[in-house]
Amino acid sequence: MQSSYRKITVGSIIAVYTLLQLLILVVFGYTPYPDSNGYILLAQDSVKYGETYPIASKAQEIAFLWNLGSINITALSLFLFGSIKPVLVLYSFIKGATAWLTYAITQKLFGNKIAFFTLLLYIIYPANYGEGTSLLSETPFLFFCLLGIYLSITHSHIIGGICIGIGNWFRPMGLVFLLSLIIYYAFNNYHIKRRFINLLFGYAIILFIIGSINFLHSKRFIYQAQTGWMALMQYSWDHDSDKSKDYQLFVNKDPNNISHRHLDYVQKDSVWRSHFIIWLQNNPLEYISQMPRKLVDIFVSDNVNMCTFIPSKDEKEYMYEEVSMNALFKAFPHFSPVQILTLINLSIYYLLLIGALFQIILSAIYRIRKKKEKLFISKLLPMNVIIIGTLVLLLFGHGEARFHIPFMPFIIMLASISIFQLLKRIRRVYR
Repeated sequence: MQSSYRKITVGSIIAVYTLLQLLILVVFGYTPYPDSNGYILLAQDSVKYGETYPIASKAQEIAFLWNLGSINITALSLFLFGSIKPVLVLYSFIKGATAWLTYAITQKLFGNKIAFFTLLLYIIYPANYGEGTSLLSETPFLFFCLLGIYLSITHSHIIGGICIGIGNWFRPMGLVFLLSLIIYYAFNNYHIKRRFINLLFGYAIILFIIGSINFLHSKRFIYQAQTGWMALMQYSWDHDSDKSKDYQLFVNKDPNNISHRHLDYVQKDSVWRSHFIIWLQNNPLEYISQMPRKLVDIFVSDNVNMCTFIPSKDEKEYMYEEVSMNALFKAFPHFSPVQILTLINLSIYYLLLIGALFQIILSAIYRIRKKKEKLFISKLLPMNVIIIGTLVLLLFGHGEARFHIPFMPFIIMLASISIFQLLKRIRRVYR
């Protein structure tokens, strides 16, 4: 494919994909995920009190510190326009930009053919539609992290670090992408020290700016959400195989029931951390035994974005129900149109997972046998994001299908290689 023709083709595909995002927003409207609705309520408070989130006077009322970027950009939209629609339109455009970044990063790592194939897989995958209909943090988080990676691998390391830091403002997983880049550079063995310093400098400077702005009005140096200890304690306790023996550790109380009085969000986070450490010290094997279930919970499905297409979704008490795995099993073989779309999406998702897993296993075998593989260094970056991100969720997070969404562009990259290699072999056989 010639350079100019390729650029026109890629640009046209991404333009159509972006227009489809906007069309879906117009036709299906806002998707009321619980988190998205929560962001709106907190953003409305920010506008009311004339402060960025977190509001200083409500420090003791805030149960936990949520995703700062998502709430503050919603508050800005409400302040300027009295509506969340500008953010939803922005997120729809961001989805188009994310498709281009996925293509551009793949092109830098694997060349034009695999990049184009990756773009095609990205845009035919149903779950990549409709994210712009809600305020969930994954959309801006992934965009800024991909932008940071692209800028970094094109030698703008400081700005790349800044972009990953902005992504971390939306969702506190920026370190996964930062560490993935650093390991990738270490294996490349090219100016690693300079790249490492510049990346960290860019990342640190944006965290310092965000933290300083929050310190000015809240007297707390806050630069990211603080939900990790709470989520980890809740998941560990909810899946504890023998709670009865552990109640005495917390004076016969549920360790997740923390009084809102006299404690601000930072102090509550410290209590959840101390509760988890107490539980872990007494249940190390239980903690480890929960990890397989947690891994399944994270990767079992990719149905969340299918909620976009549910009829009368704003009237549903539990919106996820129709597209949940249990509902799909119960509905067999009489599926609704949304469930049929969900099954198509699941089929593609599992093929992508298998393709990505094949590349990870293949690379591990080559390294163990000390055989050279041309694509190993290039594959290292997407593999890092998937593996490090998954380990972070297993060790410090809880199991939820939404949490793997930031890994999907990298899963699609690796799956594209598998499918591309398979097609080449088939072509050789029938030549």
